[in-house]
Amino acid sequence: MSRSLRNLCLAFLFGLLTLALPGSALADALVVVTVESPSHAEGVVTLTARNGGQAFSCTTQHGSCSIDGVPGGHYAVIFTATAGGATDARNVMIAPAGRVELHLTAP
Repeated sequence: MSRSLRNLCLAFLFGLLTLALPGSALADALVVVTVESPSHAEGVVTLTARNGGQAFSCTTQHGSCSIDGVPGGHYAVIFTATAGGATDARNVMIAPAGRVELHLTAP
């Protein structure tokens, strides 16, 4: 096999390997949530996929929390306060990669 053909085959295989690797950074987003309230309300933030897929949640500490590894898509977000009460579901779009910031108001 000639050197140029071998290099071409190696480049092709490397490209396939790159596409096949799971957990690519381009596949998921980091969602950072801030809950606006005078007392930095504590509670649980839940993202539920509108297509019936997986739900994601985090528990706030000092009014904020984050969820890593959220696939891009359309979600309903709800904040349920530890002291009681919950926000109405709000539709949000999560980008397929990067950092997404959500700002919610406590009930």
